[in-house]
Amino acid sequence: MSRGWLLHIQLLLLLFAVGPAWAGDATIFTLWPLVDYRSAEDSSYRSLHLLGPLIKIESKDDEVEYAVRPLFYRAADDSGGSQTEILYPLAVERSQADTGFFDTFHLLHYDFGSREGGSSNQFYLFPFLFYGEDAEQGRYAAVFPVGGLLYDWFGRDRISFALFPLYARTNKGTTETKHLLWPFFSRTTGEDESGFAVWPLYGQSRKDGVYRKQFFLWPLCFNEDTGLDSGQPTTRFAVLPFWFEQESRDYSQRTVLWPFLSWTQDRAKEYEQWDAPWPLVRITRGTTRNGLRLLPFYADETIEARRKRWFLYPVYQIEDTNTEFLARQRHRVMFFLYSDLLERNLDTGAEKRRIDFWPLFGYHRENGVSRLNVLALLEPFFPENDALERSWSPLWRLYQQRWDAQGNQVVSILWNLYWQERQGEKLAMELFPLFDYRRDLTETRLRLFKGLATLRSEPEQRCLSLLFLPWEMCWAKQPGSPAIAAVIETAEAQP
Repeated sequence: MSRGWLLHIQLLLLLFAVGPAWAGDATIFTLWPLVDYRSAEDSSYRSLHLLGPLIKIESKDDEVEYAVRPLFYRAADDSGGSQTEILYPLAVERSQADTGFFDTFHLLHYDFGSREGGSSNQFYLFPFLFYGEDAEQGRYAAVFPVGGLLYDWFGRDRISFALFPLYARTNKGTTETKHLLWPFFSRTTGEDESGFAVWPLYGQSRKDGVYRKQFFLWPLCFNEDTGLDSGQPTTRFAVLPFWFEQESRDYSQRTVLWPFLSWTQDRAKEYEQWDAPWPLVRITRGTTRNGLRLLPFYADETIEARRKRWFLYPVYQIEDTNTEFLARQRHRVMFFLYSDLLERNLDTGAEKRRIDFWPLFGYHRENGVSRLNVLALLEPFFPENDALERSWSPLWRLYQQRWDAQGNQVVSILWNLYWQERQGEKLAMELFPLFDYRRDLTETRLRLFKGLATLRSEPEQRCLSLLFLPWEMCWAKQPGSPAIAAVIETAEAQP
């Protein structure tokens, strides 16, 4: 669709709307809550909102955005790229000139097109239909549970099956495992490798010089040696819940009556840790880790550059991260009820602050720009989520404010029932339908009831128009002007 439609809308508003308003070089028309249209003549920006926050059409630079909140959002640019969200996060679609991507909760998914390193063609309707193309092994397809072939799925290089769970075969590297009535019967073969399992009763497998594994009544009893071909051979033995041990060159762990008593020593990271019982009581001592945990009363634990403290868990938490380049502190009350995050980049000096008080408000300051939003129903749970900001957040934001250190400011109450915009010496505000006010370097104007009465002041004269008529009564500015001039002067003096 051509972006010329937005220009047509602008012409219609100027021709048929009662009292379109110009604020400096911007065109603004409002008929709350039906229509809110804004454009900037010195740029490509055009914005149209219908029915408050429900419908949005916006054009800026080379991109056009459409939204019917919360059902639908779409952004398209002149290069042929687009992004569509349907009842986010239900379904997401993205496309470029030679690629296409669609996903709905990872149940219905396609990804077609060229990628660096080869093709990435893939389609699935999980768990029933699978189709794809592997750059090295070629195409694959499967219809579950009838049969098929898969590459690079579920942590395996290759999977083939027929009448699942009757028969399946998996490959990972040189290891092949065949399953009958998965997961009960399996046999493993490979280069110097063999094994079998009658799950959960008994199983064993081995590969000469690499590993040995054995289990009884899995996962209660098992014994395994892994990494025999590496510098860190590891032994694990368990008779759960009575005993568990793990031993390697750099790591030791013993657990008695899990989770009541556990000891860990990591010689590579240089710390020791005691849990009694996990996760309520923990003592950690070492070079990279230190801490004391007595939940729910108190916890103070440090892992390398990160320190976390709890008081009356989960009532109050403090998290600190301090590195050579980053200083970050976050205070939290009842997890997401209240959160205060302050983050500084020590290299560039950039600072970010975010405060969330669910569900009342959210505050965000970054790159010298501050934002305050009331209400904040989901943002505290999903911070920095752009899709949530596009499709859901505008629906419940009764109050919005943006401002910067230069004095520029935007305020909106009840989806522009009252709004105010300030940019340098320019000021525009409106309380529908009572009044709207504009002030720039050359003109000040006050309208009542969308033009029932209009008072306008220029450097050399003042003008008055009534009853929506295009004709004005103007007079030169001079001492002793009528009382109407006092109203204009009062408006001009507004900060």
